[in-house]
Amino acid sequence: MIGLSTTSPAYNAMVSLENSTKGSSNTVIVYKPISDFIVLPDAVLTDDEVLKRQKEKLETLMYSTKDAITIDSIFKHIVNKQIDIIKEFYKLIKQDEYESMSELIITFSIGCNNALRILRYFINSDINEDINNVNRNYSFSSLLISNFLEKIGQQYMKDILRPFILQVIQDKAINFKNDLENIDSPLNFGVNQLGNLVNWSNRLSELICSQDSLDKMPVPIKIIAMFFNEIWLQDDSNQGVANFLINKVFAPALVTPELYNLVPPQVHLSSRSLSNLEVLAKVLSSSLTGSNWEYQSLFETNSTMASLKQSIKSTFKENQYFKSVLSARFSTQSYQYTNEAPMSQIHFLHRVLCTQKSTIRQMFQSMDDAQEFEKLMDLIPDYNSRVNYQFLTPQESKAVRNYMDSKNEEVSYINHVQKKGKKDFVKRILVVGVYRIVTFKPNGKLGRDGHILDLLEINSPNNQQFELVFKNFRVHVTSEECDHIITCIRRVYEYCFNNWPYSLKMKLKIQPTSRLEAISPPDHTPTTAMASAYKALCSYYNIPVKQTIAWYIEHAFKDPKYKAFNLKMFTKHNRELPTNQELIPLIHSLRYDWFFEEFTIKEYKVDSKDLISEIISMLSSNSTITSLTLSNLSMARESMANIFDVIQNQKSLKLRKLNISNNVMDDKSLNSFFSYLQYGETNQLETLNISSINMNIQHIRSFIDSLRRGNTKSLTSLNLSGNKIGDNGYEISRWLTNEGSNIKQLDLSDTMLKIKSFQLSDANSSIETLDLSKNLFRIKDDIQSLSNVLLYLPKLKSLNLNKTMIPSDSIKDILQFLINDNQELSQQVQQLQITTQQQQVNNLKRTFNQLIISENSIQRPLITSMIATNAINYIKVLDFTDNDLTDGGIKELARALYGNQMITTLNINGCFRGSPGKQRSKAILALSNYISSSSALQQLLMRGGQKTNQQLQRCIIPFLLSLGNTHTLKKLDISGHQMGSPGAVALAKSIILNTSISSLIIDNNTIGTIGYANIKNSLKQNYTIKEMPIPFFDLSLIFQNSGASLIEQKKLRSLLLKIENYLSRNQSL
Repeated sequence: MIGLSTTSPAYNAMVSLENSTKGSSNTVIVYKPISDFIVLPDAVLTDDEVLKRQKEKLETLMYSTKDAITIDSIFKHIVNKQIDIIKEFYKLIKQDEYESMSELIITFSIGCNNALRILRYFINSDINEDINNVNRNYSFSSLLISNFLEKIGQQYMKDILRPFILQVIQDKAINFKNDLENIDSPLNFGVNQLGNLVNWSNRLSELICSQDSLDKMPVPIKIIAMFFNEIWLQDDSNQGVANFLINKVFAPALVTPELYNLVPPQVHLSSRSLSNLEVLAKVLSSSLTGSNWEYQSLFETNSTMASLKQSIKSTFKENQYFKSVLSARFSTQSYQYTNEAPMSQIHFLHRVLCTQKSTIRQMFQSMDDAQEFEKLMDLIPDYNSRVNYQFLTPQESKAVRNYMDSKNEEVSYINHVQKKGKKDFVKRILVVGVYRIVTFKPNGKLGRDGHILDLLEINSPNNQQFELVFKNFRVHVTSEECDHIITCIRRVYEYCFNNWPYSLKMKLKIQPTSRLEAISPPDHTPTTAMASAYKALCSYYNIPVKQTIAWYIEHAFKDPKYKAFNLKMFTKHNRELPTNQELIPLIHSLRYDWFFEEFTIKEYKVDSKDLISEIISMLSSNSTITSLTLSNLSMARESMANIFDVIQNQKSLKLRKLNISNNVMDDKSLNSFFSYLQYGETNQLETLNISSINMNIQHIRSFIDSLRRGNTKSLTSLNLSGNKIGDNGYEISRWLTNEGSNIKQLDLSDTMLKIKSFQLSDANSSIETLDLSKNLFRIKDDIQSLSNVLLYLPKLKSLNLNKTMIPSDSIKDILQFLINDNQELSQQVQQLQITTQQQQVNNLKRTFNQLIISENSIQRPLITSMIATNAINYIKVLDFTDNDLTDGGIKELARALYGNQMITTLNINGCFRGSPGKQRSKAILALSNYISSSSALQQLLMRGGQKTNQQLQRCIIPFLLSLGNTHTLKKLDISGHQMGSPGAVALAKSIILNTSISSLIIDNNTIGTIGYANIKNSLKQNYTIKEMPIPFFDLSLIFQNSGASLIEQKKLRSLLLKIENYLSRNQSL
């Protein structure tokens, strides 16, 4: 070991850097109220957390610039004159405050431009005491280095490590810990089992040793490396430098990437990814510095691990990495960073200095230095006097505390001032909170209380006087701390309303303007700014803050790409829905929010005129919302009229999507809506959902007329379901042929549509999706009219005829458009007389994505007709849910589908009808053969019905055993067949073999403990099934059955827990 030198290269580099940055301190004081820390209602705080919050309540007062500079000067004096006192600070506080003290020391030392000097002292001190201190996370030098690197090393880590870390996270095939744990398993392949770890470890080594990494390394990090080289035992191994760079710089960034902001908010950091990064860090650290970890022995016993260790050491040696760091020139990339000093750190240092004043004074070896320390201390107030309001009488202090607590307020500033009264100035207590400014009379009685939102302007002609102008009153004050009070008010105001327009903020009329202190903007993201505004507005409306709402605002929108505000986010996890009054501050906070682009309120009763008024105000102020959903709000019928009057006049609100479905609107509201379509900013409107808004046949004409006259050519999706169209379909069809020719999705379900009145005359329609469900097409004329409509829809891809009661033998007429088109295309290809005829047919034929004909009481003849017309070869999604196809119909359908490479989804839920026998066996066999032959089928939904003849029971077992031969099926629903544990045993056998199914639904099958035990054992070897909903129906039967013993119930719980663990494992892959 060697002592500290004032002539070493490390010392000279440190002094050179200090001189180059002298006078360029970038420390900024950051204000953040303690109420900003959200504690959810059901959260349980530890004793330490409770004590921490109690301590924080004493640290709400803001420091003036003068006091902050004085405290900063005291710290600088100690470092420059008696640096070992800084180490003694740790002895003057509790151990649980070590981390906070380290943060404080680094913050102030960076501001004083002597951080490297302090780090050099602590590194030398710790190594001299015990060389192993540098590898202990809670040694003083480790704590200080960690905090220093978090401030100055973040951007460097982003440049070098972030791309690598994101690649590790996105690679779902790697699981290093699992590879290491199963390295000796006979099921694995030995050396190849560690191939991924070897590859990624070598990539990491090469990345760290790259010239780019060396060139971009910040100068302070290189100087600290020189400190370790200077203080460590001088040998050729560069062990000290390696300990610092690997164990202090790169390894922590890999193990805790979130501390260095290396993972974007929208990227999910799974436990598997964290484990992989930790293993890479441990391999690197153990290979280069010999640090111990749980798999250390593998470097000796496993040849692959031994080779990996040697390879890593060779990479660093060949690149002479550690020597390059020490000898590199300092003309490298310069990173800018902000050194933020929270108010709490100033409180902490002030408290330590005041409570330990005499002890610290005695530590100075020089009497002059001790006296200078005492002079500086006399310039700041006593800490206890400050935080305990000892300048107030007990009565005044109690009154102030009680009132501020009743308003859920913190005290940011408090002192006596002179307030201008009717005749002369009178003594008052001025209190600046987070949201309010309050004055008290000398006896503790309340004087004035004004919310900062009502503060219009601050007038101050000099540094002794100022006037606060509120909406309803004025406060003229004289104080020696005038500038500090104004700064406090500005800080709390900007924290609450930082993103509000300048025109709406309080005005500052300060003379001269040089008195305005430069304050740092709040450390806000778009959503935390909204959360702060929400809390301030709760205070404004005298409504308690809903902590769950505040938490979701801050945390649910971390992904910058997710800009959808949905009220359901704040209500779905709460036992009690927020009242209309409680939502007013939330909606108000959106008025000037520039983050959200979608605003959604669905299925919530809005019966408060105040809330409706606030929604209207929000829409009149916001200009970023492009998607507006106000669905099923049970509001007064006339309310929509007011909303659309505002939207029509708000020219900066350009909607692309509008959903006002399931609101009962009166004639006035409908006319207001029609007026918006005709005169409002609708040139960008693409999606319009007006389902079930109480439109009748007469309103349809006015609605279509407003579309014709308005600028709605961009409209591509229209939902008119639930409104009465009747025989007024000709108005819609005429509009679709002309102005509405760009419509791609059209929903006319449940409209009492008379299909005869809905006839198109032009084959240039763009309609791709047509929903005609819940309209009756029973008679032959209706079928013919429907067929004629479909012939004029050349781009149609999806047709919904659910509950239309179409006859079973009419499908040929309905699908005639599809059959004709493909027959014509086939003939065209045949005329080409080319060798790749079938391939050309497949490329040219019309693909019909989806046909839904569920719940129509359709019988087997429909299947026969579809097979005869060859229609099933042109459809991707077939939905026969709850039709009477019978076992024979299923057999016929499955046989026809054998080898079909078009259908991706087949829904035959509730379609089986029959009993055990040859017909059912043939149906099961045909279905098994079909799914084995298809390379396109991805979803098979075959839920059993409620009646016994709709349930396959044990007849399903041959089908289950065939699932091991499927390679494309991803989702399977076999619920409701009462197959019992024998069926589950058969399913378990296929689960081992199947490698495609990811979603499996098996509830309502009377599966017992034996069945779930088999499924559990199979899932242990299956890595593809990720979703298997909890079988609540089966579980309720088991637990309700008095014959099920407690032991069996306990065993079942254990089985389900293990199944859930295997599913979670698969989801993380």
